[in-house]
Amino acid sequence: MKRIIMKKCLLLLAAVSLNCPGIATDALAEAAVTAAAASSSASTASPTAAAASSAAPAASTAPSPGGSPAPAASAPAASAPGTTAPANASAAPTSLQAKFDALKGKGIFDGLDEAGTAGLDKEMTRAQMAKVLAGLTGLKEDKAASAVYTDLDGAGWAAGYIGSVTKATYMTGVSADTFQPSASITVEQVAAVMARAFKLQPDPNASVSGAVSPWAKDSVAAAIKAGFIASMPDYTLAAKREVAVQAAYEATQWKPGGSQPPVVTNVSITELKVTGAKTLGLKLNGAIADPAKLTVSVFSGGTSGTPVNGTPKWNAVKNEATITLNAKIVSGVYTVKLEAAKDSGLTVDKGTADVTAVDEKLMKLEFAAPSETVALGRIKIGFKAINQYNEVSDQSAARFTVMTSPELDALPAADSQSVTIDTANAVSTGILDKEGTFTVTVRSFDDTLTVTKSFKLGDEQTVGKIELGDIIYASGKTSLEEGDFASLAYKAYDQYGYPVIDLDVLQEYVSTWSTDNGIIDTKITAPLHGFGFVTDETGDSLPDLRIKAVDKFDFSTDQEVTFRVVALQSGQTVTKVMKIAVPKIPYDISFGSFTGTIAVGDDDVFIPIVVKDAAGNPLSTDDLVNQADKINVRGSGSSTVTVGVVDSAGTKLIGGMETTGANRGKIRVSSRLRPDNQRKGTLTITASVSTSGKSATWSTNIYDKRYPATVFISVVPKPKMMPSFDMNNGRTENPTRIKFRDQYGEEFYRDYRGYSVQLTMDKAAGSVTDGVYLFKGGFDKTKNLVTSIILNGADGSVDGYKPTEKSITETDIDAYRDKDIIFVSNVGDNNQGIYRMTAKLFKGDRTAVAEGTATLLSTAVSTVQLLKGKEADNLTYTISPFPNGIYAIDKVKGVLQGAASAAVNDPTSTVTKYVYSTEGYALENMFAGKVTLTAKDAGGNIVQLPNNAVKNVSVSNAAVATVVLKTKPDGQVPNTFDGFGIRGKDTGTTNIAVSFQPSNYSGLKFAALDNIAVKEDGLSVASFAATYNGKAKSIWLSSLKAGINIFQGNSTGRLNQNITFSNITMNDQYVSNYFKNSSITRVLPLFGIQALVSNVRWSSDSIVPGSGYIAVESNSSGVNSVNGLSNAPYPLNGPDAKGVYTYPVTDSAIGATAGAAVDPADWVFSTVNPKVRLNRGDAKYVYMPAKSAVDGSDVEIASFTVTLIAASGKSITVDVYVNPANAKY
Repeated sequence: MKRIIMKKCLLLLAAVSLNCPGIATDALAEAAVTAAAASSSASTASPTAAAASSAAPAASTAPSPGGSPAPAASAPAASAPGTTAPANASAAPTSLQAKFDALKGKGIFDGLDEAGTAGLDKEMTRAQMAKVLAGLTGLKEDKAASAVYTDLDGAGWAAGYIGSVTKATYMTGVSADTFQPSASITVEQVAAVMARAFKLQPDPNASVSGAVSPWAKDSVAAAIKAGFIASMPDYTLAAKREVAVQAAYEATQWKPGGSQPPVVTNVSITELKVTGAKTLGLKLNGAIADPAKLTVSVFSGGTSGTPVNGTPKWNAVKNEATITLNAKIVSGVYTVKLEAAKDSGLTVDKGTADVTAVDEKLMKLEFAAPSETVALGRIKIGFKAINQYNEVSDQSAARFTVMTSPELDALPAADSQSVTIDTANAVSTGILDKEGTFTVTVRSFDDTLTVTKSFKLGDEQTVGKIELGDIIYASGKTSLEEGDFASLAYKAYDQYGYPVIDLDVLQEYVSTWSTDNGIIDTKITAPLHGFGFVTDETGDSLPDLRIKAVDKFDFSTDQEVTFRVVALQSGQTVTKVMKIAVPKIPYDISFGSFTGTIAVGDDDVFIPIVVKDAAGNPLSTDDLVNQADKINVRGSGSSTVTVGVVDSAGTKLIGGMETTGANRGKIRVSSRLRPDNQRKGTLTITASVSTSGKSATWSTNIYDKRYPATVFISVVPKPKMMPSFDMNNGRTENPTRIKFRDQYGEEFYRDYRGYSVQLTMDKAAGSVTDGVYLFKGGFDKTKNLVTSIILNGADGSVDGYKPTEKSITETDIDAYRDKDIIFVSNVGDNNQGIYRMTAKLFKGDRTAVAEGTATLLSTAVSTVQLLKGKEADNLTYTISPFPNGIYAIDKVKGVLQGAASAAVNDPTSTVTKYVYSTEGYALENMFAGKVTLTAKDAGGNIVQLPNNAVKNVSVSNAAVATVVLKTKPDGQVPNTFDGFGIRGKDTGTTNIAVSFQPSNYSGLKFAALDNIAVKEDGLSVASFAATYNGKAKSIWLSSLKAGINIFQGNSTGRLNQNITFSNITMNDQYVSNYFKNSSITRVLPLFGIQALVSNVRWSSDSIVPGSGYIAVESNSSGVNSVNGLSNAPYPLNGPDAKGVYTYPVTDSAIGATAGAAVDPADWVFSTVNPKVRLNRGDAKYVYMPAKSAVDGSDVEIASFTVTLIAASGKSITVDVYVNPANAKY
C-alpha cells in the first residue's frame, strides 16, 4: 500500500518570452530578468509589444469599418520569405508615401480611414503588423488558429492574420491567451518579427549603436544589414507606421545572401544520417517556409516496413531537422519519407532516403566521482556509460552489474547511473574499518566494458555546499498562493563533493530561514517554521525543501520573501528571493468565446470571462481568482438553469465565478432541477466588477431537453467472418456497437424514458438461418435463439437517477449503448450467407413498439458475411508487427509484487506449461507483446477468425524472448488471458513462427514475423485518458467517507454520484501494452505514477491547522501483513501457529466476521481511516473531516481537485464537488 502526494512542476517564464515576436525563448534568458521591472510606458525600453498599449493614440487601434483591411485574396501575395520579388516594371518608389501606395496596391497595407490615409506618423499596432506580415509572407488567413486568444473581440478584422502569423511562429501572444491587438509594437520588435519571417542570419561581429534590448540586438543588426530598418538612436520606442512601411517595402525587394540556403517549394532529401541513440539527422535541398506543411515519417525496413514514431525539430533556417524517435534505434535500415500537405504549395521530388543503423553500443565506462574519499553515511556514487555517439546512455544503473569489495549493500539506481552505499552502516556492522578502503566495479550488461575505482573512508558526512534552483509551485500555478505548499529545488553536496541524500544529515547540518512578511506560515512544524527539509513527497527518493504559505495573505504592496540556506560545515550561505505581487485589481470585464449548446438537464457548463485592470492588462487566472470577491455574477430570463458557484452544501448556487479546479475563473451554468423539467428560454448572464462598476452581458438560448433522435453504428464489425471451430473456446466473435445522437447532432447518453430500441437479427442471404446469431444480454443462443428484442428507455442521465430505482437490466438501452453486441458464427464449414443486425429507435414505450403504434425515428444496420470454411485457403495471413518493439520485462523482474499463493491458470487452456506459480509473474506478462493474427481476402477486407485460432508460437532467440499467455490488463487480479504473447527477457531481436487453424476445413497453417526488437528503454506513459478528464464531478459525502475508487463506475446501481474519473486508460510507449483502472494501480512502480489532491476547500474557513485529511491511497501489491496491525480498527486475535489473525467481532463496515481469518495477502487498511481497506489494485479516496477552530466540531470538505501524473508528464485531472445530501437535486 502506498500513499503518494505529488507536485506538478511548472516553469515560470517571464512575460517577455511571450511578448517578443520572432524571438526564440532561449534567446530571452537575459531579457527575462530585466523585463519584469519594465514600465508599461511606450517610451520605456522594454521587449514587450504590450508595453506601449497605455500610450497608444486612437490611430493605433483597429481601423474603423470604413478602413477595414481588404481580404487577402483580393490582392496578390508578396514574395514568400527568402525569395526574390519580381522587379517592378516602373521606377522604384522613393518616398515613404509612394512605398505605402505600392504596398497598399498589393493588399499588404491598409489606410487608417475610408480615404486610405497612410498615417505614417501614427504608431503601428500589433494587429496591423500581423496583417502586414501575413501579406508579405503569403500566409492565408487562419481564424481558427487565433482561437487561443480571448481578447480579439474588437479586432475581428485581424483575427485570421493573427492566427496565421501565430501558427507560423512569426508572432506570439503576450501571454498564453492574450494577443493585445491594439497595443503598439516597438522598432526592435518589428526587426525581430521580420528577422524571423525572412530568416535573417545574425552576424556575430555586428554592432548596434543606439538603445537596444539585449534580446533584440542580433535581430536589429540583421534587419539593418538587410536594409529593412535604418539606424536610429533608440530601438525600444514604439514604431511609427513609417518604420513598418519601410521594412515591408524593403522585404518585397530583398534578395537573400549567398550563404543562406534558398527557399524551395520542390523539396528533396540531400542527407540522412544517424546522429544519436534515438536521433536521425535530415537535410533538405533548401529552406522551406512552413515545416508544418511537410509530413516527415520514419519506417524501419523501408517504406513498406514498420512505422516508427518520431518528432522532427527544425533548425532556424528550416532546411535541417533532427528527428527524435520514441524508442532507441536498433540495427537495420531506417527510411525517412516526406509528404507535402494538400494545397501547401510544396511538391516532393526525392522524398525518401535510407540509412543503415546499428544498435547502441557502449564505448566507455567512467566514474563520475568528485573524490576518492567518501564520507561515513549514505553515499551516492555516479558513473557514466558513453555510447558511440559520445552521448551518455540512458541505461540506468539497474541494467549494469555492480560489485564491491568487500561485499557491501550497494543499491543501483533505477533512474540514473549511480549506486548508493551506506558506508556508516558498513562500519557499524564491522564490514569496513573506520578508515578502511573499498572498491566498486561496474560492468556493462554485455560484459564488454568494466571500470573499477577504489575509495577510502573519511569523516562523518556533513554538508559543505548548497545550490538553489527554481521554486516549484502547487499544481497549475505560477506563484505562491494562500495556504499553498511549494518546493525549492536544491542540490546539496557533502565535504567530499558527493550528493547528500539523507534527510537526517540535511536537517542537522543545514540551517534554513526565511523572512515572514505575513506570507510564510512560521507556526507550522512540517516544515519547521514554514521552510525546511522534509521527507520525500515527490517520488524521487530525495528529501524535499518545502515552503508553506499562511492561510490568508494580508498586504497591500508587492512583497519579497528571502529564503536563506546555510551549509554549517563550510559556512556557505545561499539565498533565493521570491517576489509576490499585489494582485492586479479588476476594472473592465467582458465575455470570452463559447460556442456550445446548452439544453435543459445538461451537465454544468462554464463560460469564460476576460477581466482587465485599469491599464488594459488582462488579469491572469491566478490574479482573477485572488480577486474573485470583486466579480459579481447574476443570471436572468430562464428559471431552468442557475448561474454561479456551487456552495459548500453542494445543492444551492450563489453569485460569483469558479475559484477552484480546472474551470477556475469561469462562470458556471448549472441545471439541477428534476429530469422531467422541460422548460426552456433565454438566459442572460451579467458579470460586473464591484470596484469600477463596469459590467458585461452575454445571452444564449436554453434549448429543449435533449432526447435521442438518431441511432448509429459506432463500431463497425469486420465485414466477413469464418465459421466457429466449436461453441466453447473456438467461437468466431465479431463485435459491433450502437450509440445515439440527440436532436442537436451531439452524442446522447442521458434520459431515454419515453423511447425504445428494437434490435433485430435476420438473414439477408444464405440458406442457414442461424449460421450467425447475436450474443449480448437477451440474445443468448444457449437459452433460446432470439431474433428480436425491445429495449426499455430508462433514465441514463449522469445525476438524474433516483436511488429507489432498480439497477440496469439486460433490457435497458443503457445495457447495450456502447457495449459489444457480438455476431457469433455457428459451427459448420458449409454455412454461408449475409446476416444483419437492425437497430430501430422509436418514440414510445416497449408496448407501443410491440403493438406497432410507436413512431420510428431512426434506423441503423450492421452487416456481416459468413464465408465457407474452405475459403480459409484463399485468404492472406499476417502477424501484426510490433513497431516500437517489446519491453524486456525480465530486466525489472520482481518489481511487481503479488500474492505468492495466488496461482494463476487459464482453466480453458490445454497448454499446461503456462500455469503461473506467482501473481507477480502474471502481472509482468501484461507487458508481453500479444501475437495477433490478421486475415484478409483478395479485396483487402479483414476476415474475423475463430478465437484461439493461433495454436502455437515459437521464438528463434530464446535468450531474448519466450512465449507466454498474455494476461488481460483490465482487472485487479491477473487471472484471465488474452492469447499468446512474447515476453521480453533481454535486449536483442527474435523471429517468431506461428501455427494457426482458421477453420476446421483448412487444417494448420503457418506464418512468421522477423526482427522483433526487444528493448529495455525505461517505461513511460505515452497516453493517459479518463472518461471525465478535465471535467467537474459531484460526489456524495457518504461515498467519499466509504472510500470509493477513483475509477469507480456504475457499480452501485444507477447512482452516478460515485463517479469521479470513471474509466481510466493508459498506454506505454510500446503501444501494444494497454492498461485500465485497477491494472494501472498494479503497475504504478514501473511508471512513476503519482496522485495529487489539491485546491482543497472546506465548508468553513475556521478550521484547526493541519486537521482534516484527503488523499488517494493505493495498493499495488496486496502483499502486506495488515499494516503490521498498527492501523487495525481494534486488536485482532492471533496469530495462531500458522500466522493467521482473526477478527474478534463482526463489523459490516469493513466486511469483518467474528472468528473469520484476516487475509493479509489481499488487502490492507488505509492510513487514517481503518474502515477503508484497500484491495489489490484499489486506488481510493481516503478522507477524514477537519476540526472547527471555533467549537471542535467536524468540518466537512466542500471541493478538491485530484490529478494523476506519470513521470513522463502525462496527466489526468478531475474537479470534485462534495454533495452532503446524497439523493437530493
